[in-house]
Amino acid sequence: MSKRILIIMAMEAEARPVIDKLGLKEIPASPQLRSHFPRFQGEFEGKDIVISLNGKSVEHGVDRIGTEFAALNTQSAILEFAPDLIINAGTCGAFSADADIADIITSDQPVVYHDHRVPLEGFDRFAMGSYPTAYRPKYFQSIEHKLGVVTTGNSLDMPDVDKQWIIQNRGMAKEMECAAVASTAHLYGIDFLPIKSVTDHIDIELDNVEQFLNNLSKASHKLSDTLIRVLTNID
Repeated sequence: MSKRILIIMAMEAEARPVIDKLGLKEIPASPQLRSHFPRFQGEFEGKDIVISLNGKSVEHGVDRIGTEFAALNTQSAILEFAPDLIINAGTCGAFSADADIADIITSDQPVVYHDHRVPLEGFDRFAMGSYPTAYRPKYFQSIEHKLGVVTTGNSLDMPDVDKQWIIQNRGMAKEMECAAVASTAHLYGIDFLPIKSVTDHIDIELDNVEQFLNNLSKASHKLSDTLIRVLTNID
């Protein structure tokens, strides 16, 4: 039986290059879901690949970025496809000293939140999270990449309090879905791997929204190329 790999992605612009390169076909929406998560499936290198997107907001016409729909997307896809491995692929911000634009970041350390602050004993650690990753050096053989902590929050900007938490947790990749996907994978006992491509430098004075939009295409294509190489290396 072939290994089934579920790839969770938030934005269609991030996902489209890899969907097209792998030749994945969109599959019908589950009748049990009132809110559609676009899903694409196909075979690659003897593995069953499913890409599941967070979908678009009916009210606003934009991708449903952030942790809430990432968790819902992941759980519903787990129940439908029973994957052996979950990958969260997408873009991220990073400190300029850590990574260049379009650099690939993954992690051999737990994924955390940087905007869940509950200063009560026990609840503080629960809120921050610490969700394991299944990094294997062989997955990234001959692929240039950086290893660091992936840290999640629901805002594109970085107020000082978030910056303090990111630095305290030695965060390298700042993004908006990974911890939600990782926590859901952990809940179901499924191996999890993040793969992120840098769109913006979070410590540069230039508006990071402008950086993100300017670099999204470049980072997404680098992400798709890397993702395909990682899928090839997974046995």
